[in-house]
Order: sequence, then structure tokens, then C-alpha cells
Amino acid sequence: MRGLRIAGLGDKIRDRTATYSKGMRRRLLLARALMVKPKLAILDEPTSGLDALHAYYVRRIIRDYAKQRGLTVVLLSHNMLEVEFLCDRVALIHDGRIVVEGSPRELKEAYGAVNLEEVFAKVARIG
Repeated sequence: MRGLRIAGLGDKIRDRTATYSKGMRRRLLLARALMVKPKLAILDEPTSGLDALHAYYVRRIIRDYAKQRGLTVVLLSHNMLEVEFLCDRVALIHDGRIVVEGSPRELKEAYGAVNLEEVFAKVARIG
């Protein structure tokens, strides 16, 4: 029952998964990972390739589930705006090493940046 709620697929849950969109499959996989009430979830690019609505849903589920259940999420993503939205603590990696870490707010203040994407560009010396 918990997995069904997390996936939010309604009556579509009875359809063959071969008919699911990429977003529906990703929601199902996320539900499968979270329905066992883990203390730690490692999510690699959870919204990669998703349309805006499915990406919004997946991010909301991750954020809300983590807050409500005290879940620790290790999120790997190239999408800095997503990282900023979801993460309390961030480690930016460039060329295989951590170049800076802290809260999104701390990093933006330290580098005089509007968002984490700009922080990354500055610490990686891009542009």
C-alpha cells in the first residue's frame, strides 16, 4: 500500500509496465526503494530525462519523504538547481575530487553566487 501511495500512479498501477512512460517507471522505482522505509537512500540522477511534471513529482516525493521519515538521501546529480532544491548539505566534485562543501546558502554566500550552478562554475574555473 505504501509503495502505491509513493508512486502516485492511481489506476495506472494495474497496467503493464511496458506501457509506462519513463517518468512513470522512475516513480515506480522510487516507490520501490522508499516503501521499505530505508534510513539511507542513494539516488543517482533521479530526474534525468524526465519531463517537467514527472521531475517535479519525483523531487517532491524525495523532499517530503526525507523530511517526514528522517531519511538521509545521498543525491548524485548534474542538475545544480535540483541539488539546491533538495539538499541541506552539498559536496561539489570536479575532476574526481571534492572541491567545496557546505550548505547551499553557505556556498552561494561564500562565492557571491545566485545559485549552485554559478558556484560550481566558479570553483571549477569555468567561464
